[in-house]
Amino acid sequence: MTDVKVEILAVLEEALPELGDRIQAGAVDERTATPFAAYTTPEEIPIRTKNGIAGYQTTFEVSIYDKRIAQLEQLRHRVIAALERKELDERICTYRSSTTDYYPDYDLHGATLTFLIV
Repeated sequence: MTDVKVEILAVLEEALPELGDRIQAGAVDERTATPFAAYTTPEEIPIRTKNGIAGYQTTFEVSIYDKRIAQLEQLRHRVIAALERKELDERICTYRSSTTDYYPDYDLHGATLTFLIV
């Protein structure tokens, strides 16, 4: 059994080569060149059966950032296409929702995409 996060990062790096090594865990330095991404796994819930824990339901969030809204939207659609219905270590990743933000202090557009892995 491999770490699902490692698999997801490999999929994202292949689908979005322009991000290169700019997919980071958690917080990102404000000087990071755009586009870039940050990811978190805010929740892992055990799936319990009468025989014990059968697996985990994992919430995975990836936030992407760019200076231009049009490029951000393209990245957003490519992330969804790369991960939607993707099999990861015998589990399936499904897109759940996304939010968008604008950070005027940095003239930066952002989108946070939430995926559920079961």
